[in-house]
Amino acid sequence: MTYHWKKETTWQNPHLLLSRSAIKRKIKEQGRSPHQFIADVGNTLAPGWKHLKGHELQVVMDNLALHIVSLGGKLVGMAGDDELVHATFAHVPSFDTLKFFGLTRDEADAIWDIYKPIATSLKLWYNWSREQDEVTFRLSRTELPDA
Repeated sequence: MTYHWKKETTWQNPHLLLSRSAIKRKIKEQGRSPHQFIADVGNTLAPGWKHLKGHELQVVMDNLALHIVSLGGKLVGMAGDDELVHATFAHVPSFDTLKFFGLTRDEADAIWDIYKPIATSLKLWYNWSREQDEVTFRLSRTELPDA
């Protein structure tokens, strides 16, 4: 890994930019909901993904997958074509991550909405869903039903 790759990956990774105290302080200062805060962070990070605009869905999902794996998620499966691609991960967020941030899994799941404004900026549709210990992310070129 080169320094440049690490720097770019770190900047694009929303999870590496957030800290426990900064999140809580910022949400409190702004008087906003966690979901509104996450959407704002996603909008802030979207320009870091602009180089992916026009690429195949699999390329975009590969980048998203790198971020989830950096959180300790284990890729369970990935499939799709250039109209719809999905990836499923286990053990995300990890117990240690939840403990560090002082969150329940349901509270922490709000973070997955961070990718929605990023996908929108790439003219893609995005959703995610959870089944027990697995989270599935979907990207599509056409509208997806709510998960």
